[in-house]
Amino acid sequence: MYKLIQVKYRNNQEGIVDYVKLNDLIMSNEIRQFYRPSESRWVDLDYDWIRTKANGYRGPERRESLKNKQEQKPDGLLSRFFKQKTAKKPFTAQDWFEQGFALLYNKADQHEAIRAFASSIELDPFAARTYLNRGMAYEQINDEQQAFEDYSKAIQLLPQNAKAYYMRGMLLWRYRKYSASMADLKTSADLGYKFASDFFTQKEIARSSISPR
Repeated sequence: MYKLIQVKYRNNQEGIVDYVKLNDLIMSNEIRQFYRPSESRWVDLDYDWIRTKANGYRGPERRESLKNKQEQKPDGLLSRFFKQKTAKKPFTAQDWFEQGFALLYNKADQHEAIRAFASSIELDPFAARTYLNRGMAYEQINDEQQAFEDYSKAIQLLPQNAKAYYMRGMLLWRYRKYSASMADLKTSADLGYKFASDFFTQKEIARSSISPR
């Protein structure tokens, strides 16, 4: 029994086909995307390197190793995409940061996010944003002490970091350290951070009444 695959045609219509028909549609360039259940994602035929004119579509179950250097490579944009995906270059601090950022904001494994941010910090120990985001990941796993230290480091490296003041202030507020919290939130609001200003509005607290540290 053939598995059925969902496809999107180039005329924006959708349909359901089996793998045999899928191969024909790919070769005739009639579809724009198809859904690959094994990876839970849509494959875009204009960007994903999955076929050659000679061999047609080869799904993940049947795809040969890409080690065969004689195999035809795609041209133009697809060629650049292929090289980017297969090039084995060492990760830069920015690469590690982006990986940690994606894990953090996609609510994925926060421990993996922390490790990615740590690798970024090893390569660039002066990036305030990395400490800020690692602090947020620590907060997600309820490690408040490490979160506080990372927020503080972000502020040390970039004293105008309004979001770091806000995050540290809210962390302190939750632990009823109100005086220190108010000072951080006031600084954040004074630096123009909207969420900090909104906090004072919601709590009906006048910023002018807060004493600086």
